[in-house]
Parts: sequence; C-alpha cells; structure tokens
Amino acid sequence: MRVRGKLARLDWRLLLLALVLCGVGLLNVYSGTRVFGTPGVPLFAKQLAWILMGIAAFFTFYLMSDGFIEEISWYVFWGAVAILVVVLLAGKVRGGAQRWISLGAFNFQPSEFAKVAVVLVLARYFADRYHYGGIGLAETVPAIGLVGIPFLLVALQPDLGTAGIFLIILAGMIVIACVKRKILLVMGGAGALAVPALWLVMKDYQKQRVLTFLDPERDPLGAGYHVIQSKIAVGSGGFFGKGYLRGTQGSLRFLPEQHTDFAFAVFAEEWGFIGGLVLVALFLMLVYRCFYLGSQSQDRFASFACGGLAVYFLAHIVINLAMVCGLFPVVGIPLPFVSYGGSSMLTNMMALGIIANLARSRFTFQGAGERSIGA
Repeated sequence: MRVRGKLARLDWRLLLLALVLCGVGLLNVYSGTRVFGTPGVPLFAKQLAWILMGIAAFFTFYLMSDGFIEEISWYVFWGAVAILVVVLLAGKVRGGAQRWISLGAFNFQPSEFAKVAVVLVLARYFADRYHYGGIGLAETVPAIGLVGIPFLLVALQPDLGTAGIFLIILAGMIVIACVKRKILLVMGGAGALAVPALWLVMKDYQKQRVLTFLDPERDPLGAGYHVIQSKIAVGSGGFFGKGYLRGTQGSLRFLPEQHTDFAFAVFAEEWGFIGGLVLVALFLMLVYRCFYLGSQSQDRFASFACGGLAVYFLAHIVINLAMVCGLFPVVGIPLPFVSYGGSSMLTNMMALGIIANLARSRFTFQGAGERSIGA
C-alpha cells in the first residue's frame, strides 16, 4: 500500500486527541517550569522538540507495512531486555536510581520503551496460542515468565512504579486474550498473597512512600511534603481555577516535580475542577478510541496489541491522577503527553503510531483460512 493510501486510512481522531493533549501539556510545562515573574522558556522549547520528534515517531510506525510490527515483535522485546541489562551495567545514576542511558544531551529511559515491547510480545504470544474455550494455564505461565524478565530488571534499578506497570499490562492482556476464568481467580489470589512478601523486599524509601500515603502528616516536611503540597495545589484551584499562569504552588516552587510527576497539580490549580474534568474526558476519549480500534480489527494480534496499549495508557493516567490527589503512593509515573519528558513523549507517540498502523486491518476482510478474531 502506498503512502497516500495509508494516510487515507489513518484514524485522524486518534492523532488529533493526542495533539490536543500535547498542546495542553506544552502550555502546562511553560507554566510549571517558570519561576514567579520569569518565563519558563528552556524546558518549553525542549518539550516542543520532543512533541515534533514524537509526531515523526508516530508516522514512522504508522507507515510501516502491514504485518511488519507483528513480525518484529519478538526482536523488539529481546532488544528491550538487552538494553535494560545495559542500564544495570552502565546506566546513568540519578536520584539514587540507575534508570537512564546517557546519549549526549539526551537521557533515554529504556524502561518506557520496554512497556510497549511487553505489549507487543504478549499480543504475539497470545495470538499464536488463542483457541476457543479460553487460554489455559499451560499457555499462561510462559507469558508470566516473559513479563517477569523486564519486571525484575526494572525492579533492580530500582523502579517499582514502572515495574508495576508491567504487571498491570500483563493482567489486562490476560483478560483481553480470554484466559479461562478459573486461572484469573487463581492469579488474583496469588497476587494478593504476594503483597506481604513484596513489603519484605522493598527498600526503606519505598516503604516510607507507602506509609506516607497512609498518613501524609506523619512527616509533613519530609516524605509527606510532595503529597501535601500537591493536594494544596489541586484544592486551591477550586471550581474554575486561578487562571493560566496565576498558580502559586508551582511558580513559587512549593510543589516539587511540578513539570513531571505532579504536572496535573499545576494544571488543576490554574484550571480548577472544570479544567481537570475536561482533561480527564480527553484522556478517556483517547483510551476509548484505542479500545474501539482494537475491537474493530480483523486481525487477532492487532486486536490484542491495541487493547494492551489502551491498558498501558489507562494505567498511567489512573495511577498519576490518583498519586497527585493523594489516593495512591508516589511512584513516579508520568501523565501521558502532559508531563515533561522525552522518553515518555516518544514512547507514547510511538504507541499511538503502532495502534494506528494495526487499526488499518479493520479495512481488510480476512477469509476463513486466515487468522482473525472470528476464525
């Protein structure tokens, strides 16, 4: 299929929603990175560059030939695993964690890319083993093992927040792939029993985050400071907000990480409950569109991958918003398209490009001899 034909089949609503969210994030980065009375131009310019590079990444993956993404899914996964090993051996240490690879002026976080790689390999794995009656335990256990590899590599960085996203993706894709109900119940029970064991292997600062979540006032000037200031920013926005560039928590630097993990707090202070509601609606429209495109696909791999990437976006959105509002421990999960960051922006736009590429299969009728949702 030629480029013109592919562009004719592009789901422009998906791209438009992403660009609107990028625009909101760009304005928010400008506001969140300024000091009171001083414009926040430097990171604004960098974020704009990341958005433009993200658009290029979107079309790079969208214009790939039909079936190519499925063909390379295993190579992408093992490539991501190899890069995660490199991070542990020679990665850049920042804030007590070894999560980045330094490429000149650009610090790349491979764990972001690994999330998409996990979705693709699970989609390929489950699509190859799908059968009527549901996927059984024998097919599910190897999938758990696959996800366990990047999970452990990321947990060793340490980055339990990102590692947890892998487990959420696995759980979501197990449901999407129609694993038998009994297995779902067993896995849910095993997960609940694993929580006490997880507490034993957590580092002191990670335990502190959980305790702070349960009682932020126990250390208001230390571990609880982030959450307390974030809730003040969100609450002070009221119903209609203080107005753009009129927020004080971010510009006066009371709010830590105001342009990354706590970007929504800056937004909520300036735009209030109504603005936050509109932003959440935009996110839900994006996630719904991803699920919808997956449900309309005529190819099983495409359907599973689109559904898995929708879960990926939904997990980030829910966890970040809950974290900012004090409903979840602080785990360092960025808000897609709104939080500042090159790795996150490029990965998110790449994920949408993959969804748009795979969604082209909804225009293709597959016969009874080909693999499809109804076959």
